Amino acid sequence: MLALSGKSGARLGALLAITCTGLTAAACGSSSSSSAPPSAKPSASDSARASGPASVAYAASLEYLNEKVIAPAFEKSTGLSYTGLAGPSDGLEAKIASGEITPNVFEAVGGDNITPLFPRFTKWYIHYAETSLVLAYNPNSKYASQFEAIASGKEPIKNLFTLMEQPGFKLGRTDPNTDPQGRAFIYMLELARARYSLPADTVSKILGGVAPGSANSPQIFDEATLPARLQAGQLDAASAYAAQAAQLRLRYISLPADINLGDGALAKRYSKASITITGNVTKHGSPLGIDITTIGSKDQAAADAFVSFVLSPGGLALHKQAGYALVTPTAYGSAAAIPKSISAELGSS
Repeated sequence: MLALSGKSGARLGALLAITCTGLTAAACGSSSSSSAPPSAKPSASDSARASGPASVAYAASLEYLNEKVIAPAFEKSTGLSYTGLAGPSDGLEAKIASGEITPNVFEAVGGDNITPLFPRFTKWYIHYAETSLVLAYNPNSKYASQFEAIASGKEPIKNLFTLMEQPGFKLGRTDPNTDPQGRAFIYMLELARARYSLPADTVSKILGGVAPGSANSPQIFDEATLPARLQAGQLDAASAYAAQAAQLRLRYISLPADINLGDGALAKRYSKASITITGNVTKHGSPLGIDITTIGSKDQAAADAFVSFVLSPGGLALHKQAGYALVTPTAYGSAAAIPKSISAELGSS
């Protein structure tokens, strides 16, 4: 484990002042401001080497945060440019491996979407934040009163699963074969079935009768478009990450820690849930972590600068304001392969 070191308060205050207005009221709390300019400007040698942008491929649930908050702050703080590509973590990993896309930074939900790229594309990744699964709902749905009663605690969470079984209930989720959120939703259902002693066919009914690992379901949508479909009234409810729901100001029902995959201390419990996906691969439930690495050597200076920015006190504070739970940044893989500028943010030499 690599421990995070502190940075100057002036840098943190300046970054918050730059970006706080980019967050929604639900995701951005009050903070002290500072008139001090950002101190993350790259050195002259770094600027010379950064001939291109930080090209970031990232899990679609990070889209609002990356495009509206992190990217503007990064560009203003460093003077470097940024381009982003959102997609399902598994799908992005496959495209990187095949050479279809060539980002120089990869942010995934789950390190298991980065390790398949070892050692050709990268040899390490850093786990730095976590979120949990929630059920977002449309306040104009015909089930709105029931959603609100469950969300407020007037009705027990157990009733949510009976509600989702109703004929005509329009549920949205993502493909479990390519997206961690799609798998997390099914893990959650399995854990809930055990927790609340629900009937054996509960998961099947909620999924519309298809196998958990099936991609052929009218419930499945692209992660990047799922929130918009919910907001447009095309769905009654949809899976979402808590941080994502807060950023987009979605109405949502929080779930207990022992089924929401948001508590690292409950990893053993989460692992009891499983799903078999394409290729006859079995995956097990695990905490929903946010992990980052650099890919290849293209525009390495810009890539290193972006990861350093994300892991800096200012970058982490922006993630916290956006609803993510911060954890002590932990390096996996080869610590020796981590660029020095990134290791510096972790307190290592």
